[in-house]
Amino acid sequence: MRKIIFALPLALMLAAPAAHSGTTEVKLSEKEQAKFDKIVAGRTAGKPVSCINRNDQRNMTVVGDKYLIYSSSGNSKTIYVNEPYGGCRNVDRNTLVTRKSSSQLCRGEIAQVKDLTNNMFVDSCSFSNFVPYTKIED
Repeated sequence: MRKIIFALPLALMLAAPAAHSGTTEVKLSEKEQAKFDKIVAGRTAGKPVSCINRNDQRNMTVVGDKYLIYSSSGNSKTIYVNEPYGGCRNVDRNTLVTRKSSSQLCRGEIAQVKDLTNNMFVDSCSFSNFVPYTKIED
């Protein structure tokens, strides 16, 4: 009986990340949705790509816990929208840290969310496909 008492909390701790790993849909507030709509206004979504050039990205915009938006220094007409699997909690208030294993950011790569004030990792997220949104020519 004593072993069960100690094993149950451990089992619950190990199961908690699995329960959060992309099984729930991340919702945006009205304000966050309006911000996203403004960013993609006048752009057309293209075919999703699995990787983008890490060195070509000049800026990342965070919209809630749902979207990471990368703008390219080489092509100002196109932005790349990523909706990490299960969201990317707290990234808007912290720093996103990726390992530089290659010159690309790719679907499935895990990024960690770091609180620089406390120098602690507070969460992680996994990239999905990157959807290019390109400005429509007038």
